[in-house]
Amino acid sequence: MKIRHLVHSCLLVEVAGRRLMIDPGGFSAEGVRSLGADVLGAIDVVAITHQHPDHVDPELLTEILRASPDAVVIAEPETAEMLAGNDSDGGDDSAGDDAGDGDSAPVVTRDRLVPLPAGSSHEFPAVDGHEPLRIAAVGGRHAIIHPDIPRVGNSGLVISAGGGQRLGVTGDSLEPVQEFHGIDALAFAVVAPWSKMSETIDFLRAVRPRLALPVHDAVASEQGRAIYMRQSTQLAPEGTEVRDWPEPERVVELGSR
Repeated sequence: MKIRHLVHSCLLVEVAGRRLMIDPGGFSAEGVRSLGADVLGAIDVVAITHQHPDHVDPELLTEILRASPDAVVIAEPETAEMLAGNDSDGGDDSAGDDAGDGDSAPVVTRDRLVPLPAGSSHEFPAVDGHEPLRIAAVGGRHAIIHPDIPRVGNSGLVISAGGGQRLGVTGDSLEPVQEFHGIDALAFAVVAPWSKMSETIDFLRAVRPRLALPVHDAVASEQGRAIYMRQSTQLAPEGTEVRDWPEPERVVELGSR
């Protein structure tokens, strides 16, 4: 499994002969576009944990889907409805021009959209001799930003193929769901407006991933991010490695178990 960080919470994951893009939000637009036509044209799956614009930018998603006409979008159910807009019959277009919220065109037509609520999973058939790819959704709700702000859905993800390495993606949540306990690699929100350092450390200590990879960091300055990384690393539980993305490629590869 090969994992590339494309700014903030956006990841490009190569596993089981397929290429997944996770949470292509507004902060990540430049990084996504810099991949070039060859890479963007080979995206098989776009997975979206929740509807906030730093995790899904409708304009950017439209570009990705036009570049990869066979790509499927897996999304938390509320997010899926937002992206589908008023597309009631699937239609023929691969993507609309605007975000859908009633009378606007859909961002994703329903024939390319797979709503994935927490507790469910979706399996893609085996290709090129690889194991089938499985994407499971966990958790279910976004972390509390403030009691006056309604919570939205959040589907954390567990990505796996056969008995190989498993990657967890929290989205905007620090809920220590059982599926993250002892997972091979976990992309966790190292800093967020809805979190504090003690909650982040307690989350890592509760789930104890073998490898913890920092995401959701575009909201911090370079100096501020260094503080969160230092504390996450020093206070992580025994058996958990907090590893920053190596420059300049920002790629981490997971070997076989």
